[in-house]
Amino acid sequence: MNKPKFIAADPSQDKDALIIDWIRHTSLKVDGSMCYGQTDVKVSDTFEQEAAIVRDTISGRDYDAVYTSPLSRAADLAAFCGYPDAIRDPRVMEMDFGDWETRQWSDLIRDIDMDEWFNNWHKITPPNGENLQDLLDRVRDFIEEVRMLGYRRIAVFCHGGVINSASFMHGDIEVDRIFRDVPPYGSVNTIYYASTEGVER
Repeated sequence: MNKPKFIAADPSQDKDALIIDWIRHTSLKVDGSMCYGQTDVKVSDTFEQEAAIVRDTISGRDYDAVYTSPLSRAADLAAFCGYPDAIRDPRVMEMDFGDWETRQWSDLIRDIDMDEWFNNWHKITPPNGENLQDLLDRVRDFIEEVRMLGYRRIAVFCHGGVINSASFMHGDIEVDRIFRDVPPYGSVNTIYYASTEGVER
């Protein structure tokens, strides 16, 4: 598994550190029985209440740029929080499960060699989809680009798999937690990136 590590920063010591607030979308009108990643599923009826908490959490933060996944569950939250023109970037979309999208996990299990899945889940590519390394590569590319642009603080409205990919590459979690311990809906997950040390590979 390709694991470049972005160097953590102490913003009190590194005045040029990049701060990214990775913001997960609010809860959805789906449960854990269906496979979805880039399917544009609807938010829960409690969207406005949940979104108001996110808006209050980030209120007063001075962002140099605001990005969002093009999927409505992220873009709608960005708009509610005051950023209707947030930059839509497909690199911060959730993982694409290809032909598995919208299928029930109970059905998929019957089609998958479970021993192979549990041993190699991070390498398996769903038909017409992407695997974990594909997700890591595009999230890494996004982080490297925004670091080069000289921003001090940005917000990214996105998804649990994207946030945990960023956490993994920051050295905060192990690979087996990327899809197991996803951040709560509506959470703001702040990561500090050193300005000068680049990336360990």
